[in-house]
Order: sequence, then structure tokens, then C-alpha cells
Amino acid sequence: MTTHTTEDIEKVRQGIMRYRELLDIMRLRLEEAEKAYEGLFTKYVPDERDGMEIKKLQWLIAERIIDQPIDLTRAVMQIRFDARDLEKAFEELYDNLIPD
Repeated sequence: MTTHTTEDIEKVRQGIMRYRELLDIMRLRLEEAEKAYEGLFTKYVPDERDGMEIKKLQWLIAERIIDQPIDLTRAVMQIRFDARDLEKAFEELYDNLIPD
């Protein structure tokens, strides 16, 4: 049976703590991305939302932003950056947990 030092156990405990932190960050960033998505509807089809199917609403937004999709591209770039940032953080956490 392998014996572990207090430092070994503390390293794993800190990994667990960091995992929780990263999950919380991920949840917040996803909520922000969801708000940006909903913001497209609020901004571009505020009066048409009642009773209309989502595909039709998306079509209307697309028609209205096709020449300048800045709100959409900004939202996509932000979540893209956030996803990469989180990927790096999870990779670092994983690498820290691998025994030397």
C-alpha cells in the first residue's frame, strides 16, 4: 500500500478546489453567452417574439443583421475566447494532478 504525504494530499485537495472554481467560472461565462444570445432577440425582434417559432425568429434576426452582424460576431468571439481560456485552465489543472 502506498503512503501519501500531507503535501501529496494537499495538492489533490487544491486540485479539487480549483476544479470547483473552474466549473463556477464556466457556468458564469456560459450564462453571459446565453444573455448575449437572448440580447439578439431583445434588440432585433422585440415585438415579434410572442408565439413565433425560434427558427423564424432567428431568420428575422439574420435578415436584419446580415450586413453588419457585429453583435453576433462579438458574442461568438467572446465565448470563443472564454472557451479557450477555460481549456487552458483545465489543461493546467490536469497537468498539475499527474504524478511527477
